[in-house]
Amino acid sequence: MEQDETTNYFWYITKHRMTSHYLPKFIRCLESLSNEQIWTCGINEINSIGGIILHVIEHVKRNVSRLLHSEQVFAKGIENHFPIMEQDKQLLIAKLDAAFQELRVGMEASAGEEIEIYNWYHLVEHTGYHLGQIVDRAQRMTGIQYQFVQNGISEKALKILVDDDRVNDIPPIDHGRP
Repeated sequence: MEQDETTNYFWYITKHRMTSHYLPKFIRCLESLSNEQIWTCGINEINSIGGIILHVIEHVKRNVSRLLHSEQVFAKGIENHFPIMEQDKQLLIAKLDAAFQELRVGMEASAGEEIEIYNWYHLVEHTGYHLGQIVDRAQRMTGIQYQFVQNGISEKALKILVDDDRVNDIPPIDHGRP
């Protein structure tokens, strides 16, 4: 079954919100922090920023896996998956970027197919929650006000990306899937 117009619009919004809106914000925050700041838990905080990033990466990867393999079932949830791996900041950023690029490619390859809209709405909402946590913590730690809107990462810019992508109707990437 093909997507209706509203679901199709949601799909474009999801792709761009995650990859063109959330990802650059995550990266900007991480770049402003030291390795120590990324892996330290604050006084009233249970999880480090690095642990939250690894949680988000796992959440994204699971959604991509289910998108490409609809029969995919995971043995357990990830609600407590906030590992402390103390990886180098650049490696963490590379893993985050790779997961979000896999998301973009997977979504483009699946454009027009029937989707589990509930799961995708949850991914966007959950990722936005964790992004808010990280922005807040990073701003407190560094004293930097990121001013994302003033630097071009705004709802207006996002809408332009979504509408341009829809108008241009960029065809899905052929990955040899039947």
